[in-house]
Amino acid sequence: MSSKILVPIDFSENANTAIQFAIDLARKRGFSIHLYHNYTVSSSSFDDGNEQIPEEYFKADVLMSSLIDKLKADYPTLTFSSKCERGIITESLLKETKNETYLAIIMGTKGKTDDTSAIMGSTTYAVSQKSNIPVIAIPFNYRTKSIQKIGLLSNFKYEELDTLNEYIKIFGTNVEVEIIHVHYHAESEADIEEKLEIWKYQIKKHTEITEVDIEVGSIKTDVEELDTIPEVINNIIREEEIDVVLITKTRRSFFERLFKKSVSKQIIHHPIIPTFFSKA
Repeated sequence: MSSKILVPIDFSENANTAIQFAIDLARKRGFSIHLYHNYTVSSSSFDDGNEQIPEEYFKADVLMSSLIDKLKADYPTLTFSSKCERGIITESLLKETKNETYLAIIMGTKGKTDDTSAIMGSTTYAVSQKSNIPVIAIPFNYRTKSIQKIGLLSNFKYEELDTLNEYIKIFGTNVEVEIIHVHYHAESEADIEEKLEIWKYQIKKHTEITEVDIEVGSIKTDVEELDTIPEVINNIIREEEIDVVLITKTRRSFFERLFKKSVSKQIIHHPIIPTFFSKA
């Protein structure tokens, strides 16, 4: 099994936040970290001429070398590697994961472009939807802390068990799971809770996690209006003190409709906690 984490960076503050999250994980689980950068206009040239740097070097090469040296000095027990190359990040990053063996991609949700796309900050979302390994999106200004409880967004799909096992392979089983299901008030809450109890049993049966609880959120609006769903989910995250939320990519899923709504910025483009996306 691979023990390497891939961290795409653009030398922004949020990229540093993603690196710190990766470092914390690597120290606990014995992983190595590979930093990856695609040259951009700002990272290809220097602000002013510097005769001490060879012409064949780009600004990003110097920044990356300096960053790697600092990380190795600060964390001597960890293994760091790096790569800078030309390409479009949403394409070259996926190619990188196919050419090399990685456990997961850890990346920030807001870079130097200050993207205000309705869908997650474009790059991270695009990568998460096509990646053949899990993608962990880290919020801007997130402070790394111990992960005690994770929230599994559920619509009673068996793929969700795969998502949970993907998480376990990376983070381990020492965590409490909260199954989160959001529904409309017209549905029978008793029926839903019965389904969740069955799902709770399935999780205990098919994973090594023993602490499992359920949380039901209700939408009290028209069935076609999904704009309050992120609000309900974020309220549950805050109230239940969830540290990481897990999202499963399934065909025609409830959450695919969630991503298409502009209000999804609250949970995707502006996540309040790290978001774990299952592999495609």
